[in-house]
Amino acid sequence: MSVVVIGDANVDLEIVLPAVGPEGSEYTHPDPSLSGGGSAANTAAALAGLDVATRFVGTIGSDGYGAAAAASLLDAGVDTSALGVTSAGTTVMVVVVVPPSGERLIYVWPPRGGAHLELSADEAVAGVRGASWVHVSGIALRGDPAAESILEAMHEAHSAGAIVSIDVNLRLENWGWESGFRETIREAIDLSNVVLGGAADEFCPLVGLEDPLDAVAELATADRLAVGRLGADGVVAHDGSRLYRTDGFEVAVVDTVGAGDAFDAGFIAARLRGEPVDRALRYANGVAALSIGRSGARSTPNHEEVVLLVGS
Repeated sequence: MSVVVIGDANVDLEIVLPAVGPEGSEYTHPDPSLSGGGSAANTAAALAGLDVATRFVGTIGSDGYGAAAAASLLDAGVDTSALGVTSAGTTVMVVVVVPPSGERLIYVWPPRGGAHLELSADEAVAGVRGASWVHVSGIALRGDPAAESILEAMHEAHSAGAIVSIDVNLRLENWGWESGFRETIREAIDLSNVVLGGAADEFCPLVGLEDPLDAVAELATADRLAVGRLGADGVVAHDGSRLYRTDGFEVAVVDTVGAGDAFDAGFIAARLRGEPVDRALRYANGVAALSIGRSGARSTPNHEEVVLLVGS
């Protein structure tokens, strides 16, 4: 069984802020680190690390950061044969500032546009053919031609009988509901069998409800599972008739960057292995927990490490 992940690939420049110590003490400031990033690319890399055959479909710029993004996917074991290169836009850099608490502050450059939005319909549709599961990141639905191309590829995958999932990745704090994004996201959700995201900060504003559990239930249908992450409080899911709730794991937080991407990979991997929804949620929580206990968005564990945490 193979997974195709469609969306954004970029680089992350991570700056870890030193802890505050006694007045007059000296600090050693950690050097900034550059690594592969992008919500969709992070999920693809995590899936490969969990022994799932994964192909990435997307576009990078013909620049040094694009080359670094492509190399990071190859190093992770991801099939990059459907990764396109364009001179029409630059590869995005995400500046991640990590304070001692581990909670992230994210700045995107350039703040709008980028090579990942240059994906053509032909590339997207060809890339999803033959996949058992197609996963989409909402990051690449923020502009055309990528948005139209990905929706067309989702139609193709849906018609071919593949499972289609989307992490809405609204990032409203960065861009709001500009340029018809709400309508695009709703169309993508209608084409999905699984919708994932933050229950409070994404699902609630998406459906206009205040209670995260109500928002998860609102997005669920008999044909679509809604999975809402609750941070330290675990995760809830609804399949149109039943609510599932799974607690998180207690870990020392090092870096929350990419935790949602890691969760998505864990959930997809578990479902492909035939796990029921409740066990898939627990497995995904384990993947995310181990990820935030380490530094960097590509710090996701392997299958054996997850099993040691969550049980076989």
